[in-house]
Amino acid sequence: MKSVLVSSLAVLLGLALSNTASANNVPQSAKEAGVEHAQQWINFLASDELKGRKTGTLEMKQVHAWLEQRFKAIGLKPLPETDSYRQEFSFEHKGNSIDAVNYIGYIDCRCDNDKYIMVGAHYDHVGQNPALKGDITFNGADDDASGVVASLVIAELLAQKESLPFNIIIAAWDAEEMGLLGSKHFAENPLVPLNKVETGIMFELVGTPVEEHPNSAWMTGNQYSNLFALLQDDFSKAGWSLDADPFAQMGLFMRSDNAPFALMDLTQQKAEQVFKHGQQADITGIPMHAISVWRGQDHYHQVHDEAEIIDVPNLVALSEVIADAIANLSADTKVVWKENPHFKFSRP
Repeated sequence: MKSVLVSSLAVLLGLALSNTASANNVPQSAKEAGVEHAQQWINFLASDELKGRKTGTLEMKQVHAWLEQRFKAIGLKPLPETDSYRQEFSFEHKGNSIDAVNYIGYIDCRCDNDKYIMVGAHYDHVGQNPALKGDITFNGADDDASGVVASLVIAELLAQKESLPFNIIIAAWDAEEMGLLGSKHFAENPLVPLNKVETGIMFELVGTPVEEHPNSAWMTGNQYSNLFALLQDDFSKAGWSLDADPFAQMGLFMRSDNAPFALMDLTQQKAEQVFKHGQQADITGIPMHAISVWRGQDHYHQVHDEAEIIDVPNLVALSEVIADAIANLSADTKVVWKENPHFKFSRP
């Protein structure tokens, strides 16, 4: 396997990027520095050294230390009435008790609004498969190191603003691959009142655009709330498009870390009521969606999902578009559920 290891010491200590280009001492632009920064983060999270970032493994302690340092360097604060970024939880899996940790911080809007917008992604992946020949590590560069990096780039950009329309929660979820357990734990054990969370964006596979869809992302459940329309204008002004979910038949709205918030009381019975019998179900939830650029490429849950396949400049550009879109919202923005044939939504 091609190595993408970086200096763990440099990453963990959060050493600043050089302010000159290495070849000829030409000063880097802010964009170039940002891309180099993001590349370092992808390289670390998708390194062989972390053995596929499986929840509960010893290697995850390195990721925890890294996330702690990144949150501090960006200037994120622990949520009000907490004294740590860590939200620890445990669960049973195949007869074993597994310890897991969500990392959650926030940016104070320095405004009168007491509401939050949540931005996040899961940092775990599926580990290794010793039964394979050759490469046995599922590095998870796109799933979902790319989403974590996008969240952190957005956090850096928003933390530099003098004020924001909303407080911003930045979340790195654990145990997504075990069944959305990290985001589900927060939704069931919230560290802020859920009625104060206006909306949220989760990222899934945002690092590998395809040539046929340049500068393009798409949103799960786009038909269910007005967040889709609220973001589209900023995407367009930046030369990007935000598209409807091209894989609606796959039910991805229910399969990412937005789901525990958007579909808080969805049961198997209610899912069958909707998708088997064609009847609306009453659902409590916060309008929250996932954004992706993946268009069906074959690296999902494969060993070749490595740092080399990530288009880091495109990933950073997408993050900039979303950061600007969030910053451009007015403080009285209401993200509301829309009438639809599947769910009759109410907020918590």
